[in-house]
Amino acid sequence: MMSALWWTLCGALLAGGLVAATVAAIGTTVPAGQGRIARWQAQWSGGPDAHRRIARRRMFVIAAVVTTAGVWLVSGVFVAALLLGAAVIGVPWLVSPADTVKGRIAKLEALADWTQRLSEILRLGLALEQALTTSRKNPPAAIEDEVAELADKLKAGWLPVDALRDFADRLDDVTADKVVAALMLCAVDPGPGLAADLEDVSASIREEVVQRRKIESERAKSRSAVRSMTIISLCLVLGGFLVAYTAPYGTLLGQLVLALLGAAFAGVLWWTRRLASHRPVPRFLIIDPRSRVKQQTEPAFEEFVG
Repeated sequence: MMSALWWTLCGALLAGGLVAATVAAIGTTVPAGQGRIARWQAQWSGGPDAHRRIARRRMFVIAAVVTTAGVWLVSGVFVAALLLGAAVIGVPWLVSPADTVKGRIAKLEALADWTQRLSEILRLGLALEQALTTSRKNPPAAIEDEVAELADKLKAGWLPVDALRDFADRLDDVTADKVVAALMLCAVDPGPGLAADLEDVSASIREEVVQRRKIESERAKSRSAVRSMTIISLCLVLGGFLVAYTAPYGTLLGQLVLALLGAAFAGVLWWTRRLASHRPVPRFLIIDPRSRVKQQTEPAFEEFVG
């Protein structure tokens, strides 16, 4: 019985290897998707506030290097210094993950208000470009800068499609793409019914805001657990260093054990934090590197409005 199972497993592995070798040699007509590194870079450095976040991360990296060097000089335990240096970067990421999500929800709520107001302006008989320029007066505070930038570009002579595409890039959200897509289609092919469509989109955005807030309230429980685990662990580690309990980790074996324990604990914290985090849905107006979907070189919408 065991012999038959063994030969079956070997046959399956051999068949899989032959298929993989054939695909590697001949290739495939399926369009290539975004690579893992490209998705990671988009999640790490993308978004409308990328410059502010990159500057903040650079500051934490410098603090981590200084902490690592200082602890290494004082304790002589390199692995401990490396772990504490990594904690300088990782702890702020672990204990305060909800700020960006709250900002996203606030922008979505403001987008719903702006979309509703835009539909009301269109019902007055104004053209789309005039309505977009008029919407600059008293826009929702969360998207005030984006709306002002859109109006300025239209006044400067930008094509409505290009100005709206830039507006969508500044908001950087798939829900905003739904609003902008309807406006871009109307800019290319004007027709009746845009005001009603915008009202429907506004209502759907409000429903999404309600659902996101419910999800975030549930995720807050997991975040509290991660925050408590992190603070307790740091207190224990720092307390051990204060009482000079570093002798067992001064040897090579001790540092290897410390590295293994630290990596395992950091992996658990990262996994828990990942479960409690919001993963942004890839946009569809652009080829979003965050997407795992295999795409052609240009999205279909670009071909329509181009």
